[in-house]
Amino acid sequence: MPTSSISFPFKVTIIPVTMIRQNCMILWDQNIKKGVITDPGGDVQHILSRVEELKIEVEAILLTHGHFDHVGVTMALQTELTKRQNQVVPILGPGKQDIFLLENIQQQMEQFGVFLPDTQNVTPTRFLEDKEQLDFSGLHFQVLHIPGHTPGHMVFFETNARILISGDVLFRGTIGRTDFSYGDGEALIRNIKNKILPLGDDICILPGHGLGSRIGFERQHNPFLVG
Repeated sequence: MPTSSISFPFKVTIIPVTMIRQNCMILWDQNIKKGVITDPGGDVQHILSRVEELKIEVEAILLTHGHFDHVGVTMALQTELTKRQNQVVPILGPGKQDIFLLENIQQQMEQFGVFLPDTQNVTPTRFLEDKEQLDFSGLHFQVLHIPGHTPGHMVFFETNARILISGDVLFRGTIGRTDFSYGDGEALIRNIKNKILPLGDDICILPGHGLGSRIGFERQHNPFLVG
């Protein structure tokens, strides 16, 4: 989505990481110069370089779910940010239902036949619950539990800028994979319809891969949601 569609002073920098091109994001308030990072799946030095260029103080790392391409360098990033900022940067999320994925990052990569440097198992500061509110300097997120792609998948709705960080739940014209042993396609569609679509047609969707969209477009054109 074009930057002009995001209300000032809220800013988003999307950083596609690894060969999988997962959308790691930095979200911050331009006036305060503080923000959060979502889903650091890889390329930790590239993420840190962008943080330095933007001169942002990172208040938290938010995780949507436990797949390696979304969380792989979370611990390395936390360590480096903590050193640079002289305070521990918390890791928040996903839901506790994804702990079996967070504890098996290397095995996940082996299954997909990839190797990413600086990856390791993830220990969140705390897991998140459905309908939590996360308040940072200038940023206010509503947390929604949307299982189906993974059991503990969370999405983050920034209520002022009206932006949804959707992870691998909802993409432009499609939804997340559910062909894993722990996937549930019916649950995923049901939760999207019951929890995400009611947020409003104007909501900007920033997914974990690919281009952004809006809820209104997906309501009308996404084949998994029409009808």
